[in-house]
Amino acid sequence: MNNKSSYIELEKQNEELNKTSNKRLKQLLENSFDMIVLLDSNGIQHYVSESCEKILGYRPDELIQIPVIEQLIHPEDQEKVSLAFQDIIKNSTNGGTQYRHKHKNGGWVYLEAVGSNQIDNPLIQSVILNVRDITERKNAEAALIESKARLSELNATKDRFFSIIAHDLKSPFNSIFGFSELLVEQLARKDYQGVEKFAAVINHSSKQAMDLLTNLLEWARAQTGKIEFNPEYIELVTLVNNVTELFNDSAQQKSITIFKDLPHNIPVFADRYMVGTILRNLISNGIKFTHPGGKIRIRTEQNENQLTVSVTDNGVGIEKEAIDKLFRIEYSYSTTGTARESGTGLGLLLCKEFIEVHGGKIWVESEPGNGSTFCFTLPIT
Repeated sequence: MNNKSSYIELEKQNEELNKTSNKRLKQLLENSFDMIVLLDSNGIQHYVSESCEKILGYRPDELIQIPVIEQLIHPEDQEKVSLAFQDIIKNSTNGGTQYRHKHKNGGWVYLEAVGSNQIDNPLIQSVILNVRDITERKNAEAALIESKARLSELNATKDRFFSIIAHDLKSPFNSIFGFSELLVEQLARKDYQGVEKFAAVINHSSKQAMDLLTNLLEWARAQTGKIEFNPEYIELVTLVNNVTELFNDSAQQKSITIFKDLPHNIPVFADRYMVGTILRNLISNGIKFTHPGGKIRIRTEQNENQLTVSVTDNGVGIEKEAIDKLFRIEYSYSTTGTARESGTGLGLLLCKEFIEVHGGKIWVESEPGNGSTFCFTLPIT
């Protein structure tokens, strides 16, 4: 009788211990930051811990007995997750797989899952996944990558900036100083032969230095965000006419004709100053790289809610491998014009900056010896 009472008492104690153990396990699962998932050999979930609601917004019962990979895993990650699950089935464990899982609010959550195959364990008979939310970590990694890329870009910008100051800006001033010194000596001796030639060189070099300084300052302001974007409805034809007038002298010096194929005055919603700068740089480049007697044509084409502006010349053209470098500061791409005009490539970088502010894009179509067409888009509304 005493033995029977002792046995019953032990059974009660064992039952209490089991209840306590189960409660403790349940509390651990419900309060864990990680999500515990049990799956069958087909990858169907039959248990998901309460923490799924904190991580994914779903109640556990909403994730049971559904094809999770097909329905809730990001399409780009589905194959990776399937292969990872097969690896667990085959090799018992998986060191960790990162993937995107749909949140109930429609967004994506980055998860990392570590798995163990316990299907042959009679007490578990499942694949166990320990799933952790790594969204903050992935966002921090992305921000770090973006920060490194931005730092690299800033370093390239700084290097290019100092290169222009040290070399490109120095060149026209050397001409100005050298020929002005010769001019002073000639005038002191009352020797007027060649004075007009010296003055012309000084004038040309001064304009070159001024153009470079203007682009340099505008570019520096753009890099530091100090140029305000003030879009308004502007008559593009009027703006094109005003800008082309600035190049009458330089075009005439090379006997270059500028044609304008602008069917009607379409109003565009853009920053007048920025668009004027874009046109000025593209027309200037067209004149620079066109042979004497050549042609430049400015066209517009309306396409739904945007306008495409193109500046075409029949000049020297651009090699294919050089086209990819035109709008990238790290390459510092520039060449001399047909009359040995110098350049820095800075104007095209400035064009790209200003066009992207408008939400547009710029590109070039060119073949060596057959001229170039620079196109950019602007919003109409």
